[in-house]
Amino acid sequence: MKKEKVLNLLKRKNVKPSVQRMEILNYIVENKNHPSVDEIYSHLNKKIATLSKTTIYNTLKILCKKNILTEILIEEDEVRFDYMEKPHIHFKCKSCNKIYDVFKKCPLINCKKIEGHKIEEYHIYLIGTCKNCYKDD
Repeated sequence: MKKEKVLNLLKRKNVKPSVQRMEILNYIVENKNHPSVDEIYSHLNKKIATLSKTTIYNTLKILCKKNILTEILIEEDEVRFDYMEKPHIHFKCKSCNKIYDVFKKCPLINCKKIEGHKIEEYHIYLIGTCKNCYKDD
């Protein structure tokens, strides 16, 4: 995503566009690998020498609160982050641990209410073996 689009997205969501916030958001948008805080830090601390993990945590918290990013909680000990441009499902491979975006129709995606309950967010996770790791016997 171009810097001006990241800047405009932050402004539209009333988030002050600091250099760190712009770089963190841009990294997540450009890299569809659903990074963890450690991965974001490892990549960006070379670019921004003053970047701390605390800044990353605080930025991610703000971006999630403003519905720019979503947390992916497939594993209980690992939080990853995703820019959700279009609604989708996440698939995690048990072999290589990669998380893939799956764009399949699901009757629950974009559903606003179910059995009288108001839906405010949704998380659909599939776990299995990806096509790169799967070997058909």
